Amino acid sequence: MRRISLALTTAALIGTTAALAAPAVAAPAAAPVATVSAKACHEDNAAIYTDGTRLRTKASTSGAVKGQLYFGDPIRILRSSGGWDYVELKSKSKGGLSKGTRGWVSHKNIIPPFCGM
Repeated sequence: MRRISLALTTAALIGTTAALAAPAVAAPAAAPVATVSAKACHEDNAAIYTDGTRLRTKASTSGAVKGQLYFGDPIRILRSSGGWDYVELKSKSKGGLSKGTRGWVSHKNIIPPFCGM
């Protein structure tokens, strides 16, 4: 993909399509790839993205602040409403809130659930 993009850019700069010709070099044989199963993607794998994120009683900035969360605090997303997520702390937060504390967090402050290996 990168080679095609470079070729198109070169062609545009030169003003010709000759650079789009495929290279005559044979592609190397693909190495065997190990099969790895990925974890299921679910709301338990989310975390806080920013330091000082406010955990609120309502899904709005007018909700009272229960406390603050910090980057990497693990959370479980229980439900969403607009740009807000109702979350539960999976462990004691770096800000001192106890495990199991629930509240609303702006969605922009959450690392989406990790769906990797």
